[in-house]
Amino acid sequence: MKNLVILLCMISTIDISVFSYKCNFCWSPNSTTCEQSETECLGDQCMTVSQYYNLSGKIYNSMYKGCANKTLCGTKGFTTVENVKFQFKVNCCIGDSCNNEGYELPKDDPTPNGVKCPSAYCINTLEECKGDKEMNCTGSMDRCLDYRATVRSPYGTDTNYSAKGCANSDCCNYNFDSKIGFEEIHRVLLKC
Repeated sequence: MKNLVILLCMISTIDISVFSYKCNFCWSPNSTTCEQSETECLGDQCMTVSQYYNLSGKIYNSMYKGCANKTLCGTKGFTTVENVKFQFKVNCCIGDSCNNEGYELPKDDPTPNGVKCPSAYCINTLEECKGDKEMNCTGSMDRCLDYRATVRSPYGTDTNYSAKGCANSDCCNYNFDSKIGFEEIHRVLLKC
């Protein structure tokens, strides 16, 4: 018993910081570079997220670095709607401050894959955006997306969107309210 008490006392004096790791941290809602600092993480993985968002010709290239969300590691997302294109790539690594890579998007594959989806894009409404257009999906985009939500831009503007188009599985599973710099205020529908 005496040995157990001594062992417990010795363990309690160990510096808990040996179980935490450091990752490079930065958040840039409209730039492919950002000013890095360090942050402590409970896990041993760090991540870098690169995003491209083209909203009716207004382009947002964004980057995030920090502690890894392991469910996102290795994901590559693609969505194309009539006036919107969204892409992202998540790189993860193991070890202290290992996330040193720069902005990197997944390669876009323009080859038609045989899937056709309704294509519609409406602004300032949360009602179903209806249209008679159809689009040919390309590359890994093998699912039809139906999305309606109120979204806040990095500039603080709230806008209602209703859209239909093509998406891949990573984009369908990716949490749309986690877009860098964009905040989903109210989701009505996300269906793939």
